[in-house]
Amino acid sequence: MHGLSLERIVLSVRSVVMEKTMKKILLAVLISLPLVACSNWNRATPASFDNVATTAEVKKNLVADGLTGIDVDSSNGVVTLSGSLPSRSDREKAVRDARKVNGVKRVVDHISVP
Repeated sequence: MHGLSLERIVLSVRSVVMEKTMKKILLAVLISLPLVACSNWNRATPASFDNVATTAEVKKNLVADGLTGIDVDSSNGVVTLSGSLPSRSDREKAVRDARKVNGVKRVVDHISVP
């Protein structure tokens, strides 16, 4: 009889340990789930939003280099630059500024230089 009650205690302790372990695993999964969902953000981003973000990033780079008066249009990784700049080196800088933006596949240069 003494052995039977010891057996019940051991089973009870195992049950409690297993329950705590399962709760920890469940908590870890629940905490990880939003992180995994966020990592897929770009895959679910509409192309129009990508185009707006690309255009904004190119314009930011142009302004940082002091290049103004350039129109920027983005569509599916193709950036079109148009307008006028005072020198060929400024035009080359503008094209480089567009190319270094993540997601840009090609740059169409319609920038005129006097």
